[in-house]
Amino acid sequence: MPKDNPGWWSRNANRVARPEQQTSEQAKRAPWVLLAFIALIVLVAVGVWALRVFWFEPSQTAGPTSQPSASEAPVAPSAPPAENGTCTLDATDRDISSTPPEATRWVVERWAALPEVDGAGPCVEVDDYRVGFAPTQTGAVLATYHYLVHGNTGSPDAGTRGLLEHAVLDGPLKAAILQDVDDVENGVEVRVPDSNFAGVQFLGYRVVSFDDDQAVIEVLLGKDGATSGSLTAKLVWQDDDWRIDPASANEWSSTQRNVSAQGFVLWTPESAGD
Repeated sequence: MPKDNPGWWSRNANRVARPEQQTSEQAKRAPWVLLAFIALIVLVAVGVWALRVFWFEPSQTAGPTSQPSASEAPVAPSAPPAENGTCTLDATDRDISSTPPEATRWVVERWAALPEVDGAGPCVEVDDYRVGFAPTQTGAVLATYHYLVHGNTGSPDAGTRGLLEHAVLDGPLKAAILQDVDDVENGVEVRVPDSNFAGVQFLGYRVVSFDDDQAVIEVLLGKDGATSGSLTAKLVWQDDDWRIDPASANEWSSTQRNVSAQGFVLWTPESAGD
């Protein structure tokens, strides 16, 4: 049988591994031959990698940049839902201490005719009550009118508790006022019937004091064509509306009797010619 003929790699590997079996010339040449062969392999590998990265891949990915479709476009976060407002409030203050504002309309609610003024309120309707008044003298007077009719703790209507929850400043007095409403609604306290207010009318108002964030408004009451007293409310501008600073835990407004109409601005549907 012919003797096996080892390959080129095997011959040179044997020469490196067994130098004692080689001639001195073969032993010196074998390591350099192997190193040259390894270097050649490395160069070929680097060349293949370079061709792939710098030639083939750019040609495969090149092309016009596609624009995202409408469905792929980034979606901006939606704005929070708008408050349930029915008008736009006007913060321009006007002195109404001697001349009443012009009412847009008068609406009879429960036992009283309540004024509405464009730009002054009420602008927000929530369930069974309306709030949202301008930070002006007109807004403060309107808030007082509406709060007095719908915020009566002794004769609550469907929206009284929600209104007072919104309007009264937080604190122990608020908790006591809301408890009064609950007691009437649950039969713990006797309800004052609406018939007791028959013939009662708002005759006008007096701006006792007013600045940017506080107002004291006194409302003149009449019955059967004669003045019968007044109710005074202290308001604080907070969280974009007029809030009630309660006079006590029993009544958030204070009551005066035998009050003269002098010093009040008369404001009724009849006086306004409506």
